[in-house]
Amino acid sequence: MTNKPAFFILILSAFVFSFIGTIKPAEAQDTDSAKKISVDQVCELYIDEPMSADSLYKDKTVQTTVQAAMVRKIHSLCSDAPEGTFTMEVVTKSERVVQCFCNSPDQKSVLDTAKGSTLNIQGTFKSMTASFFESESKQCTLTIQNCTFN
Repeated sequence: MTNKPAFFILILSAFVFSFIGTIKPAEAQDTDSAKKISVDQVCELYIDEPMSADSLYKDKTVQTTVQAAMVRKIHSLCSDAPEGTFTMEVVTKSERVVQCFCNSPDQKSVLDTAKGSTLNIQGTFKSMTASFFESESKQCTLTIQNCTFN
């Protein structure tokens, strides 16, 4: 003999859990065709499992706003790119890193961003990486391709 109330609760629970799995994460909001994300929230949520962030955002257009503590040009990671294409990192006030690679030459003025300035970044999310150090500090880096700034 089956216990009908227990079976009903089991089926209802399965339905509820499958519905919860379809809900969009709180840190991602659609803005036109770009997902608005918070670098700090993404880093806090996925620092121990960066591949989870990759599965949510990889190859999607994202938009974020950061307060720049430092902007630096780094070795270009772009092959077969037009001359003047550059790669840069923005270190945020909260010590997160947003790496923008394969940026259009007409965006070079962003390299002159003053410390403490707010920077709006939009581009294609490529990956999140986390680094752990002996001092028990952690560094989170979001890599975004073809960034535009305003």
